[in-house]
Amino acid sequence: MYSINDINNDAAKIFKSVGFPDKKNEFWKYTNLKKFQSINKSKPKKFNLSKKSFKEFYDISIPIITILNGKVISYPKDKSCSLLLDKFKNCSKFFYNSFIPNDEIIFKNNPFLILNSAHFSDGIFLNMNSDFNDVVIQIITDGKKNNYQESYPRVHIDIEQNVQSKIILHHIGSNDEKYYKNMVLNVDVNQNSKVSFTNIFEESNHSFSMNNIILNQKSNSEVKQNSFYLTSGFIRTDISNNLNEPESYSSLNGLFLGGNDDFIDNNIIINHNSKYTYSKVLYKGIMDGKSNAVFNALVNVPFKSKQIDSDQKNHNIILSKTAKINSNPKLKISCDDVKCAHGSTIGNLDEDALFYLRSRGISLKKSKQILLKSFMNELIDNLSIEEVKSYIDNRIGDIIKC
Repeated sequence: MYSINDINNDAAKIFKSVGFPDKKNEFWKYTNLKKFQSINKSKPKKFNLSKKSFKEFYDISIPIITILNGKVISYPKDKSCSLLLDKFKNCSKFFYNSFIPNDEIIFKNNPFLILNSAHFSDGIFLNMNSDFNDVVIQIITDGKKNNYQESYPRVHIDIEQNVQSKIILHHIGSNDEKYYKNMVLNVDVNQNSKVSFTNIFEESNHSFSMNNIILNQKSNSEVKQNSFYLTSGFIRTDISNNLNEPESYSSLNGLFLGGNDDFIDNNIIINHNSKYTYSKVLYKGIMDGKSNAVFNALVNVPFKSKQIDSDQKNHNIILSKTAKINSNPKLKISCDDVKCAHGSTIGNLDEDALFYLRSRGISLKKSKQILLKSFMNELIDNLSIEEVKSYIDNRIGDIIKC
């Protein structure tokens, strides 16, 4: 029998040996962890959910799982859902090992993945199948006014063969409160399955939100992920997408909105570990105030892979003189038989388009909103659930005032 405590101890030893990365690590070159390392943290003691603390959009008939401060407080009492504590009682060695990857490079590049394994005490395991294929997971975090309350949510999802699934993760933070959330989502997508993920981040502007998403795909599987960073403090998301078998396909899209002194960091690695695999990445950012963003994306094609088709793009609009972004799409290709492209743009709103709209009697504020809406629509229109699309559209309208 395995236990969470065993994982905690093993991961703590690993982190002690590798520690936090420095600026010499290319994946952390533009990410300053000095403030994070200096904060005082405390463990949560209360797990009482207040509906007044967050907005929701769940007018949809989909099961809901609620995680508060790292603790699973409600979930469908179904054989397809189980607490990780119970899952470990009869789990395989393979499942146990998935919590601590046997790879020194992962240890050094993903310290917060190891920290989650060293500290989590609760989590949920989902077996998505033909009877249980759609779910909303709300990850709620509250905090304190003086020090940072810490939590370590953990979600593992296994999607069976020939299943079509929709999964919504809504990350909700209490306004203006301090907290440190370290979340890990691990997903295994089996043969001929299709899954749509929607990540909605609405974090406190005083938070540290560290997120690791691991997507493992088998043959003929399809993953479509759409991430929306609506409100942030200091947020980093590491995505590792492993296309392990032929004819697997992934599409990773994201929209991030920065204001005030937000820091938004997206780091994406796509490993084309098999021939005949395909991937697309499209992230867009709108930065205002003194906000700062980082976009790192790496497409890795090993020597034995061939017939690879990959495209990655990052487009950004800067609305103030003090906002900035570092955009670094990259390719690492070790064979010839590939079709790979990447590109990045950073600029202001189109002055000619603004002039045209103003000449039609539209106010400057409304003109800017029209152009920004046009810039974002490509990502919002991808959403398949109308209630989610409407919620995100309305929240963006609340946030972007121009």
